[in-house]
Amino acid sequence: MSAINVAWWNLENLFDEVGAVRPPELAATLKNELKGWTTAVRDKKLDQLALIINKMFNDAGPDLLGVGEVENEAVLKLLANRLAKPGRKYRVLGHASPDARGIDVSFIVDENKLTPSNPGHHVVNKRRATRDLFWAAFSVKANGAVFAAMVNHWPSRSAGQYESEPFRIMTAETASYVVDGLLSPNGGDPNLAILLMGDFNDEPFNRSIQEYLLGLRDAEQVSNAKSPEFLNLMWPLLNGEDPGTLRFESAWNLLDQFLINKTMLKSNARVKVQPGSVAIFRPAEIRKTNGAPKRFGRPSENGHDPSGFSDHFPITLTLEAN
Repeated sequence: MSAINVAWWNLENLFDEVGAVRPPELAATLKNELKGWTTAVRDKKLDQLALIINKMFNDAGPDLLGVGEVENEAVLKLLANRLAKPGRKYRVLGHASPDARGIDVSFIVDENKLTPSNPGHHVVNKRRATRDLFWAAFSVKANGAVFAAMVNHWPSRSAGQYESEPFRIMTAETASYVVDGLLSPNGGDPNLAILLMGDFNDEPFNRSIQEYLLGLRDAEQVSNAKSPEFLNLMWPLLNGEDPGTLRFESAWNLLDQFLINKTMLKSNARVKVQPGSVAIFRPAEIRKTNGAPKRFGRPSENGHDPSGFSDHFPITLTLEAN
């Protein structure tokens, strides 16, 4: 058996420095946001993020890291370089989305543990293109077991939770459509193990997750389903202390989630989730005195804190591959 340590983290506005080359429209959009976002500030943010990522899994770091709110591959490579440890060979697996603010979802993968293949993405459109879905297959080098992982960053609640809910429902339907294709006997693999991760901007009990993505809390119901339903692994954490990955106006929100399909629940599954391994990763230095994530922020806004990190906590789990 081979253990594969997986993490997801919304890195909150990890932009390249203010003078980086950008398309004119994007440069105009980010003009005010990136005031003061110098190379030194960017690099400090990268150092802060790397500090936490390197602490994951008892200081071993992740084998597969999904990330959100990253501007481009160049800045993500700078982060990957800061994660270098003996025995690690990290590679960035990313793409450019058409999001108006230029922020993407991507992977950092240790090629000594996993071989990525068949990356794909699907653009999600509201009235204009927004952050897309990005996925890839990963083969475990130790034994050849294969699973697919998809990173998500669904439309935000900034216009109001219920006013913006239709956009997340639309994205949930799009993700389900992509999963149907991955599992199709015509060009896909009906027995493919699939792990979804990301910042869904909704909680496990919200409509977009339960009714449209079909992310449920009952493993038996998922196992017996004819449609590609998912087991949402975050439900047990809703009953814990500080039950969330983001704190908004003193209320916790569990927006960052892992979900698995029924292939990973079978008794003979080659890839399973290690029992009890799903967690919110929040070492002391990432927490404010009230328990909330300690933000890094930006010089262009109030509250910029060079000792901070992100407005989200990371989440982690361990896969067992046979």
